[in-house]
Amino acid sequence: MASAVASIDVPDFPEERISHDYLLGGSVTLKQPVDGYRAAVDAVLLAASVSIHSRRDEKILDVGAAVGSAGLCVARRLEAAKITGVELQDDLYALFCRNVMENDFAGRVMPVHGDINDPDLPLVAESFDQVISNPPYYAGGTRPSNESRAKAHQEGTADLRGWINFCLKMVRQKGRVTLVHRADHLDRIIGLLHGRAGDMTVYPIWSKANADAPLRVIVSARKGVASPLAMRRGIVLHDADGAYLLQTDNLLRQPLALPGF
Repeated sequence: MASAVASIDVPDFPEERISHDYLLGGSVTLKQPVDGYRAAVDAVLLAASVSIHSRRDEKILDVGAAVGSAGLCVARRLEAAKITGVELQDDLYALFCRNVMENDFAGRVMPVHGDINDPDLPLVAESFDQVISNPPYYAGGTRPSNESRAKAHQEGTADLRGWINFCLKMVRQKGRVTLVHRADHLDRIIGLLHGRAGDMTVYPIWSKANADAPLRVIVSARKGVASPLAMRRGIVLHDADGAYLLQTDNLLRQPLALPGF
């Protein structure tokens, strides 16, 4: 595994193309492209699903880290976490590096630049206790005109099977893989994990309480374990008027664990 270092050689990125934003009530500084991939609620909720019970949970890999939003939120909430994030896109990786330095996480959060399909990627199989990921949500359809957004949101050289295969390859035996994805792809996710990971938890994310179906799901499973699946109640994001409910607003503004996960 690529080891964390005290400082990072931060690639250049034009200042006029950067927005300066914040997560967790300002406790995480986030630089991200003005036009392109933008961090969403999904990354914050994915980070809130991570827990550490012992030293066997501390080494965490974020696959498709983008500008580092999920990993940075994990690092802010869990002081014992040692996070590596792998990102393919040059511009997002550059901002990931800046975000690590500006949040003073050098030595705890390590950006790695590369493609999960590359056999020379400097990561060692089964060397992480946990792997988290927010894979691209779309397999096809109309491609966004912005290339960075298209690469972040649409399956490319690796489809969902490839992402899950890589996550399982990187996590140790009995280690945990946690994904956030579209709820209508839950059958694909369960099918790809079946027989390879168990002790599975499915946590629905509902847009509103009266929604016919959840918007997203967080799916967590342990490699090489055969325990049965558990379906959680999940979380509702918005009230009838579209405003965040108090519980959700607290999760987005404070470094809290996901309730009932």
